[in-house]
Amino acid sequence: MTFHPMILRLRRRPPAVLLLGTLLAATLSSCSSLNASRELGLAGDLAHRVTSTMSPRDAWALPVQGESPAWNGTDALGYEAAVSVALQGAPALREALAKIVQRRAQYVQEGLPPNPTVTFGLGVAVDGLAGAPMFLQGIQMLSWLWKNPWRVEAAEADLRAAIYQAAERCVTLLIQTRLQLAAVLAAQMTLVLDDLYVGITQQTVDLVAALEQAGELAELDLDRAQVDHEKAIAAAVGSRYALRIAKLELLGTMGRPDASTAWVAKGDLPPEWQIPEDEDLLLELAALGRLDVAASLENVRMIEGQLGLARTRRIPEVGFTIQYRENFMDRQAVLPGAAVTLPVLDNGEPSIAIQQANLEQARMVLLASAETAQREVRTSLHQWLDARARSQIIQAGQLDAAIRAQQRSEAAYAEGEVDLNTLLMTQRQRIEVERALISMKFTTMEAMCRLRQAVGGSFDLRDNTVPSIDIHPRTDTKEETAS
Repeated sequence: MTFHPMILRLRRRPPAVLLLGTLLAATLSSCSSLNASRELGLAGDLAHRVTSTMSPRDAWALPVQGESPAWNGTDALGYEAAVSVALQGAPALREALAKIVQRRAQYVQEGLPPNPTVTFGLGVAVDGLAGAPMFLQGIQMLSWLWKNPWRVEAAEADLRAAIYQAAERCVTLLIQTRLQLAAVLAAQMTLVLDDLYVGITQQTVDLVAALEQAGELAELDLDRAQVDHEKAIAAAVGSRYALRIAKLELLGTMGRPDASTAWVAKGDLPPEWQIPEDEDLLLELAALGRLDVAASLENVRMIEGQLGLARTRRIPEVGFTIQYRENFMDRQAVLPGAAVTLPVLDNGEPSIAIQQANLEQARMVLLASAETAQREVRTSLHQWLDARARSQIIQAGQLDAAIRAQQRSEAAYAEGEVDLNTLLMTQRQRIEVERALISMKFTTMEAMCRLRQAVGGSFDLRDNTVPSIDIHPRTDTKEETAS
């Protein structure tokens, strides 16, 4: 087998290959790990402020559309089990986790140096003479040495923000799930109440019908009793459908929109939570625990990094070059050099101005987030205190009086001491008071959940403190195994 003379000449040029290999080796640096298990674990740790029967990490390890070990779809459903199912099955939460993986890859990408550029050429003599010129050139930009720290800083902040946002999504999911389960509990209680009222009005109709047949009451009285009874039936039908709709909304939030509604909710309305009533303490909890504020702060830091990167545009772009040349006379030469791009026409001022404006916007978003947190804490606190006080008044005062009035009017009506209108009025009054109590209990639960969300997801300072997060270039092997 014979080789072309130019190929043979290339094989006899170890200096050129050695120079190119040295250039490539000099540009390679240790790559950061693409494994985002540590960051996902940090998001899971932050989400521990979300109380459930299953930890967030365990829930995320299960398939999003798979069966949940926390609830089989038929047993009675409580608050913690509902949150566990939602942690596993909510697509929006998995989207937030996927963003962490994306931001981790972006962080690795920003830490990599630019690839070197290799150019080469071979000449062929056209005049019939011997010899063939060639050149081989390697180019490596060096500007990344002072640009890279700003890129990495911005990418780190963006990754930290993604972690905080995923944990904050868990808090939002917690509040939404608990509120919707409370709505199911309220609908169940209302349905029981309406069924009870149907029975009461049916007894009244039977009693009035007997008296009407005996000639002691007019037919008009029977008509009135039947109208109240039919209204009670219509209310019960409406409550039954309202219960089913409440269950469907909860199942949708849990990521199980096609599940059966043949189950009952269990739990207190509202549940017993240890809630501080000191406004200053709650504001301190919010200052330490609001994940959306922490994410806004990281957004500010990200733009600060982008501003630093924009300022490097004032510095000339510098690249290192090394060439190997050979002319027609087989004379060889190595030519080290540099390529410099001067910031003359584009000095970076527009880019700097853009990032400065972005930074000011991000700072105002951060300020608005902090002020919103304070407003939400104070308003939800007073909404909770108001709803709790009114629930106590209805429970201890109005309801007891309404029940006694109904019982006495029924006994008096049987003795002929009061008319039918008085009996029907006291029956309706009791039902209205009990409905108002259920509504106020749900309002109390709603205010409690809003207050919990306002402080960051938990009233326990140990769980409700946002930690500072350090981004590691490499994921520890033990952490990978544990996660």
